[in-house]
Amino acid sequence: MSVFDIDSITAEFDRRYRIKKSVNAAFNLLIAVSGLCVFLYTTIVDRHRMAERLRYMTFCSTLFTSVVSLFTFIVCIMEAAKRTEVTNRAVYFLRLSSALTESIVLAVVLFGLTPFVPDDPDVRTFVGIMTHLVIPPMTVLSFIYNEAPVGRLKPLEPFFGTWCITTYAVVMLVLFGSGTIPSELAPYSFLDFEHHSVLYPAACLIGIYLVGYLVALGLSKLNMRCSWIWFRGVGRSGRLGSK
Repeated sequence: MSVFDIDSITAEFDRRYRIKKSVNAAFNLLIAVSGLCVFLYTTIVDRHRMAERLRYMTFCSTLFTSVVSLFTFIVCIMEAAKRTEVTNRAVYFLRLSSALTESIVLAVVLFGLTPFVPDDPDVRTFVGIMTHLVIPPMTVLSFIYNEAPVGRLKPLEPFFGTWCITTYAVVMLVLFGSGTIPSELAPYSFLDFEHHSVLYPAACLIGIYLVGYLVALGLSKLNMRCSWIWFRGVGRSGRLGSK
């Protein structure tokens, strides 16, 4: 029968845990710095007012993701130092909401590049590339492979991943629906109430929420499956041999 060296297994587990947390900390710091660069470039180089830019879901999601990533960076440093995992569900859903929002941004951009949608997503400028094609996949990968799972989600809990989307939708629908912001400034076609019937934005929102729910569920399942890749083979590394 195989004999295990518990001390060796524990040491290897701790080593990989520190590596995992260090990688996650570096990833999240990179995301936060990337978000900061986007806002600095927008205000200093492009000379846009940030209040105007925040009508775009992309900029709201980048701001939200940058703040969450900075918070996650600090948490990872603390976890690595204390060798303990923060499994608070509120923290988990913040990260899930960030990953989901960036997934939706990426999906909307790709969908907007098709000839079926009258949108023209920016994938050519520095800001467009960073917010549409760089930050979203980094955020999703960080969540899937590094976030501590909280177990199988209850049927309605994937909707907790739509916190950022819901806040944006409520604010923008009120502003554009009431005419506070004119329709010609609508960043997306489904917010242009002047040129589309109410059925079009309703259908778009239902589609986004349906996709959001499924994506949140999928991200959570992938997280449970993939987060343990860091510790694969730890038990085998602690075998001393057979008796």
